Amino acid sequence: MRQPRTWDLFTAARRLTSGARWPWRNDPAPLQVSVQTPNGPRDEDFMQLALTLGQRGLAAGQLPIGAILVRDHRVIAEAYCTDEKRGMLAHPELLVLVQADLLNPTRDQRRQMTIYTSLEPCAMCLGAAMSFRLGRIVYALNAPADGAIDRFAHASFGDHTYPDYRVPVVTGGVLREEARALFRAFVEQSTDRELIGFASGVITTEPSESAGT
Repeated sequence: MRQPRTWDLFTAARRLTSGARWPWRNDPAPLQVSVQTPNGPRDEDFMQLALTLGQRGLAAGQLPIGAILVRDHRVIAEAYCTDEKRGMLAHPELLVLVQADLLNPTRDQRRQMTIYTSLEPCAMCLGAAMSFRLGRIVYALNAPADGAIDRFAHASFGDHTYPDYRVPVVTGGVLREEARALFRAFVEQSTDRELIGFASGVITTEPSESAGT
């Protein structure tokens, strides 16, 4: 059986940013949507898009983690867990940040961006968001094993020499039950014992008190 070509994270991100498809799979069409409602877009509207990507991951037999990056009510980057992205660092949140970073946004533009993700970001992705100067993170479910929001809720970053390095504004629990249903479906259909254990912890975890607006 022929093995897929190996692409590093930044090569893959450049291809996604330029509109190219992953070379080893038939990618579903990108979302490329703009959310408009009479009173302006809501977090729930964008989170539903992230959950749609999570469903694609679930259909591929992977964890239902989907992430989008939004600016000016438009999705400018998207990613989800797939069978082909086998790298341990290819988290959807990190992938969308790399995609957006390649667009060379200004500092002010970065602060106007929001990540929507079906699962609380890990320490790696939170650190990347801080280095990116992301303005806001919105997530659905807490991640007891590797979630960073709870662990760094009271941590202090930056100082008078570098005040711009800080944790983005965080909102947790958006469409929590809908995301929980996806992870429950993963537990029921997966045969990967390690990932089943991880997902089971996600399903049973109660919302964090430290994750708020």
